[in-house]
This record gives sequence, C-alpha cells and structure tokens, in this order.
Amino acid sequence: MDEKVGPSEMIVHLGPQHPMMPGPFRLNAKLRGETVVDSEVEMGWIHKGIEKILESKTYLQGITIVDRICYLAALTNEEAYVGCVEKLAGIEVPERAQYIRVIMEELSRIQSHLLGMGEYASFVGFVSMFMYTIRDREDVMSLMDSVTGARITHSFLRFGGVKDDLPEGFKDDVKYVFGNLRKAINTYEELFSSDEIYRSRTVGIGVLTPEVAKDIGVSGPPLRATGVAFDIRRDEPYLAYPDLDFKVCTRKEGDVYARVQVRLDEMRESMYIIEQCLDQIPQGPLFPEGTPYGRRSPIMRVPAGEVFHRVEDPRGEMGFYMVSDGSDKPYRVKIRGPVYPTLQGLPPLIKGVRVADIVAIAGSMDTCTSEVDR
Repeated sequence: MDEKVGPSEMIVHLGPQHPMMPGPFRLNAKLRGETVVDSEVEMGWIHKGIEKILESKTYLQGITIVDRICYLAALTNEEAYVGCVEKLAGIEVPERAQYIRVIMEELSRIQSHLLGMGEYASFVGFVSMFMYTIRDREDVMSLMDSVTGARITHSFLRFGGVKDDLPEGFKDDVKYVFGNLRKAINTYEELFSSDEIYRSRTVGIGVLTPEVAKDIGVSGPPLRATGVAFDIRRDEPYLAYPDLDFKVCTRKEGDVYARVQVRLDEMRESMYIIEQCLDQIPQGPLFPEGTPYGRRSPIMRVPAGEVFHRVEDPRGEMGFYMVSDGSDKPYRVKIRGPVYPTLQGLPPLIKGVRVADIVAIAGSMDTCTSEVDR
C-alpha cells in the first residue's frame, strides 16, 4: 500500500484486536471519505513457532502440537501431519481406521463451519444467529467427544490408524443429532435469504473472481464460491473418499452471500458423507497387522526422505512438507495452510467499498489468524 496520504485521505488501522477479526491481525485501510482506496494486511502478532517446535519433538509428540495450529481444524491438521509420516514409512492405514478418520474429519468440518458462520453473522448484526449455531455446534462436538475424549484438541490420529474405535450406539447418536441439524441449517438458510438488510449487505458485495482467487492461491469455500470446483477430497483423494459419493459444493457469484451459502451446502454434504461411512464401514483392525507403529509406540524412527501431503481443511488446502533424516524427530517441517492466501485476497476485495462493508467481507472469508501465525 502506498503510504502517501492525499489531502482528502486518511489511514485507519483496523486491529490488531477488532470485533470483526477472529484473531489478532491488522488491516490498514486508506480511506477517501467512507471509501477504501487501498489497503494492506499486516500479520505476525502471535508467533507460536509450531514448525520449529515440531522439529524438536518426537513424531508422536507432534500430533498434540499440530492440534494447536488452528483448533477448529485440529483433526485435519493431524491428518496432514500423520499422512506425511505414513508416506515416508510406507504405512497402509486399514479400511476401518480410514472410515473412522473420514467421519471425525467431516464432523470437524461441520463444527468449524457452524462457528465461523455464527461469528460472521454477528459481525453484520445477526447476533442471535451466533447463539443458534453455537447451540448446534455443541451437539456435534459431543459426538466428537464421545469418540476422541476431547472437544477441541483431540490428539486422536495415530500413525497407521486411530486411537480408539467408535463407541457403541454412535450411529444412533449421529442420526439423532443430524435430524436436528438438518432442520437448523434449513432455518439458517431461510433467515439469511429472507432478510432484506442481510441481502443488501451481502449480495454483490466483495466479489472475488476465479482469476484473482487462483492467482493469489485462495482455496476452500472462498474459491468454490467463485465457481471453481477444486476439492482435494475429490481431485487428490485420500483415505476412504474414493469409495464415497459426494459433490463439490460451488456457487458462481463469488460474493459474500455465495461464500456463506457454500458453507451451508458443505455442512449438508458432510452429513451425507458421514452417513455413508456409518452404513458401509467394514470390520477389521485399527492398525496394520504386524507393524511397529501404533498407539503404544512413543519413540519411532522414520526412514530418511522428504514428502509433501495435503488434505482438504475446512478452510481449504492444508499441506505439510516434511524432511526425515532417519531419526526419531522430523528434520524439517514446513506448513502450507489455507488462511494466509485467503487473507491476501482481502485488499483487492475491499478496494472501492465502503468502510461498513469491510466487516461483512472480512468475516465471510472465515479466517483463522492463529493458523497463519503458527
């Protein structure tokens, strides 16, 4: 951003703490009256140093660390990390464990979208919507808790499998929760679509084009809301996804309204995926037979090599690049998360809009600042 300020211009700093931002970052906006003429995103307020921490921990200890990259995507973070080790070590995950992983990661996607959508609604004045989504999110988190023993940071995946099997009665619990959740999502959609003030603040506002999204590297719901049907679960399938029938949810408008609608559609699709998994999950072991890897292997050495593994996070492409030197700790770890490119999409989106629209646009991107500042 050009820091030269004209006689009728001023620079306003939104953040690093601001109600519209779920995490500390600063948006520097140059204004002419109420219109944004230029802006820049300023990151780096947390500095958790997770990549270097991972290089000082054993492979198993790292599972607990990657949960903290973004607690809303803890299980997909684990999948990306554990998947790197499994590729390096040549570990094949048994079918039953694959299905359990898919179930848990799709539940994680649902609870992430519920919280993100509720937070976003409060940014544009729908404060009561946040209470509704949090209520329904608690039911989904209770399902996750019954399997992993935790509600947010799970430490559930293991190299070659999962920590525990599904509990007795889990399928019935899912059926009950999903029955209520489907009705709730329909209600959210009706509330959003029928409110004239909400539509005036979202339809045609903050339009992201497919060209700009691809140039910046945006992925996940913000990209799919532009009409680009890119989803790693389908395009580079992993776990049991090749055996499942699901569609990639897209919209063509690329505006605030479309980004929220994509997440509503994705929650429905995640429920459909989970129901398929529960219907066709096979019996069998949770770990490969006859391997040294499993829940009781705190110290393990991984063959030397390098690998990149990526998965579909609730916010887009989550990838881990890992280098092993044959010891019990990774030699190098580099994380490519989805949120940094998404935040870089803010300046072109808010150029030319009014200040009040910044809140709606930034909130609709559903960012997680702690993932950027890992």
